[in-house]
Amino acid sequence: MKRFKLNMKLNLRRLSFVLVSVILVFSVFYTGSAYGSFRLDEERLLQIARRYFSTQLHLHSDDLVTVGLVRDIKADKLKKISWVCVKEDHVLIAVSEIDKEVYGGWSVATGRSPGQKTKVGDMRTPEGIFNIKSIEDASNWGFYEDKATKQLIGYGPYFVRLETNRWKGIGIHGTDENHLHEIGTDASHGCIRMANDDLLEVVRMAKIGQKVVILPSL
Repeated sequence: MKRFKLNMKLNLRRLSFVLVSVILVFSVFYTGSAYGSFRLDEERLLQIARRYFSTQLHLHSDDLVTVGLVRDIKADKLKKISWVCVKEDHVLIAVSEIDKEVYGGWSVATGRSPGQKTKVGDMRTPEGIFNIKSIEDASNWGFYEDKATKQLIGYGPYFVRLETNRWKGIGIHGTDENHLHEIGTDASHGCIRMANDDLLEVVRMAKIGQKVVILPSL
């Protein structure tokens, strides 16, 4: 009987150890679901897109009326997509500068510090015209550490890496559920950070070589 009780205690200890180990591994590698959408409503999306076409492409006011939202984009039009991030509004939109069409828009988090990026680690999102360099599976990347808060932040399922010439490691990526509330604010280390559901929409339309325009404001 004593031996039975002793074995039971040993088994319970082993089980407890296994459970704790599983929890620790899960906490390190699980990036959180963060699957919620911050998709812009149609009115705001078209308003921002028309501002872009007007101020950046100098589209005449009479032509702005024709700018509309296209729900189902055809495969042959994907290469025409340009991505526009407006830091002041904390938005990322997908448009065709050629066809004057709008394909989607989402609230995002941009660099914690305002202004143009001037050095590595300044927490600013670089402004300018860039291109998509690669679309990488980030589902097993785990977390990166916020040097200021020491919190761990998830990358989400993908990392859309940008070719920015001077700056490395800048891209569009997801987040984890503990930082989902930061979408729509100045919160990132310099990347464009979004909810994972929204990131999946972006990845479905993203192609290597597409233009990415990052503006301070419109």
